[in-house]
Amino acid sequence: MELKLIPQIKIIDQIKKLSPKTKLIAFKAEYGLSEKQLIEKAFRKLKESNADFVIANDVSRKDRGFEADDNEVYIISKNKQVKKIFLTSKREVARKIMDFTWV
Repeated sequence: MELKLIPQIKIIDQIKKLSPKTKLIAFKAEYGLSEKQLIEKAFRKLKESNADFVIANDVSRKDRGFEADDNEVYIISKNKQVKKIFLTSKREVARKIMDFTWV
């Protein structure tokens, strides 16, 4: 069996080009990185996509992330301001993201 893949343009990288005034929040999930590495990779994603903020999290831990009710994330802004949201419910994480990014 042969699978041929064709590279596609990343939609997130096109949003600000099409609509510069749109507030864009990117998400970056990584596996098993240090806090510093996670923030650095997330900031690179923010710059690549021209996002206003990026929300980064480490999905390697079983008590948070994709298959858990809780999460811990970092919010990174264009000026590299970092806000850590410590482990809490995903509903509370969402509320804190909204509070921080819609100031």
